[in-house]
Amino acid sequence: VKSRCANQSADDISASTMLWLGKHDKGVSLNTDITSVREIRYSRSSFRIILIIYCFLAAGLAAMLIKEGPVRILAMILLPMLIFFIAFAVYEYFRRDFVTPVITIAPQGIQDIRIATGFIPWEYMDGVIFATMDPRTAKAATIFVNLESKSSLSEGLVAKIWKRSKRPRPVLIRRGQFDTQFREIAVAVDLYYRAYKTRARNAE
Repeated sequence: VKSRCANQSADDISASTMLWLGKHDKGVSLNTDITSVREIRYSRSSFRIILIIYCFLAAGLAAMLIKEGPVRILAMILLPMLIFFIAFAVYEYFRRDFVTPVITIAPQGIQDIRIATGFIPWEYMDGVIFATMDPRTAKAATIFVNLESKSSLSEGLVAKIWKRSKRPRPVLIRRGQFDTQFREIAVAVDLYYRAYKTRARNAE
């Protein structure tokens, strides 16, 4: 009976794991190769799609200006706000660096240049949790680092994580307009963390 339960449990774990794995033509590949360096960049196409949507909405509101009554008043209120968002989106598009990786996931750790330069090594992490407790549907990843990590992090990360505190603060990896869906990034973080954190423990 115990053997049957163990086999069933292993099958369940395997089936659950297969939902996380699979190869993709673009972005992060969710296969079991955790020796590669995975680089996530901002996506030009995502910003362009947002601009196109905003422009269509602005055109629709502009068309409503020729009408009378509450519809015209609503359009007069919303159109300036939408034009502001369009201008901001254009500004963000031209100031973005679409070449430099924003998030890098590698055997030595994870780096997010939006936070600070330098890697956070896997062995100095105490845990990784996701906003929805499931990497497949996560919108953000929170990394907890231990006290020993202070001596191995870059100055920017130390300033960001400690901030004159005796204990390190959690590091939040947020989603963005990337060339890879954030759920794939989250699953990759989960895979690397489980693998390299376990290896560090075994080495000790």
